[in-house]
Amino acid sequence: MYTLVEINSIGKINAELNEDGWVTTPDFVAVIDGSTSKGTHDYGGKKSGRLAMEIIREAISLLRPNCGIRECADELSLALANYYVQHHMIDEVASHTENRLTASVVIFSVNRKEIWQIGDCPCMIGNTVFENPKYWELPIAQARALFLENELRMGKSVPQLQSRDTGREYIYPLLRNSTFYQNKEDEPEYAFPVIDGFTIPPHLLKTYKVGDAKEIILASDGYLKLFPTLQETEDYTLQYLSEDPLCIRQHKMTKGWVKGQQSFDDRTYLRIKI
Repeated sequence: MYTLVEINSIGKINAELNEDGWVTTPDFVAVIDGSTSKGTHDYGGKKSGRLAMEIIREAISLLRPNCGIRECADELSLALANYYVQHHMIDEVASHTENRLTASVVIFSVNRKEIWQIGDCPCMIGNTVFENPKYWELPIAQARALFLENELRMGKSVPQLQSRDTGREYIYPLLRNSTFYQNKEDEPEYAFPVIDGFTIPPHLLKTYKVGDAKEIILASDGYLKLFPTLQETEDYTLQYLSEDPLCIRQHKMTKGWVKGQQSFDDRTYLRIKI
């Protein structure tokens, strides 16, 4: 049994374009973070991250109640693979990883009292936070930060760089090329897990036992740091963004707070009492 104590999901632009999602069933609670598109494929005018989230959200509701993380990962991957088959794009996404539907998830299995982490969505069990960052993401974020610090030194203003993030443009080829390593079986250093319609290597799947914890938190990485309550987590994120809207200092990110948007990324937070 569980009770949802707090729920918050905010799109960086608006609710309709929010690529984050969440779902609850009697057996599972999940946060899904659809990945920002880095490819060129047209998914009927819908962002690939939003579409991936919607497909995975539906697939979670169909999971066998007592399945384990391996079966879960395979079923969610199959849901995206079926989409590729139905739209005659298997060959395209096999050779162009940047065009795949891609998402990260963090899932609480009620029956197994486990949290499953596939990708970079963080979670909190009791007072302990578990993150799963991509190995290569910080160096790329540092490169963006260095580029933007130089832009500021040369006279550009923070609002100018919020309107046009030249640092993001600078690192974009690296971000696009990094998709080659998603679910890469034979790449021990750079491989990272996502749900993208292809098999996820077993060593990239993470399971955490909930044990006797009374509360857990599932979130997307749109929150810079998790705290035991939504208010604390929101306050920290918004305070930090007011001080460093470009996200180039304490929390170096691959993107910043774009002018006119609500944050640097979509953000979702679920606090659950067990």
